[in-house]
Amino acid sequence: MEKDSFQQLEKSGPPKRTTPKRIIHFVDGDILEEYSTEEEEEDEEQRTNSTLDLSKLSWGPYLRHWAGRIASSSFSTCEFLGGRFATFFGLHQPKYQYVLNEYYRIQNKESDNKSKGNGSKAQPSEVPTEKCHLEAGGREYGTR
Repeated sequence: MEKDSFQQLEKSGPPKRTTPKRIIHFVDGDILEEYSTEEEEEDEEQRTNSTLDLSKLSWGPYLRHWAGRIASSSFSTCEFLGGRFATFFGLHQPKYQYVLNEYYRIQNKESDNKSKGNGSKAQPSEVPTEKCHLEAGGREYGTR
């Protein structure tokens, strides 16, 4: 009986070795291997077999195919070059950014004026290596 099972193993040959579709390594040292299913393998085979043979197309689909390829590549090229030109000419900021910057500058100026009116002073520093103490709303405060 053992001899029969051994002969069956010999006849069937080595088991079919499949390679994992994806191997995931985790931080804790675990490894997860994902294998593709038969349905996924069949779908991949159909995709590779369904390549378009241009020599067998009639004039209508042939011209439509090339028009689509030309339009797609033209659009991709224009999109790429448009981004490069916008960066080159400095057009990467919002249209009204200067208005927003002015608004925030005025708001900061008003809040500084209010804090000066309250008479707030800078607290003495506890760090002995600091050489100069500036008022919180002083002229030198926040400048480079």
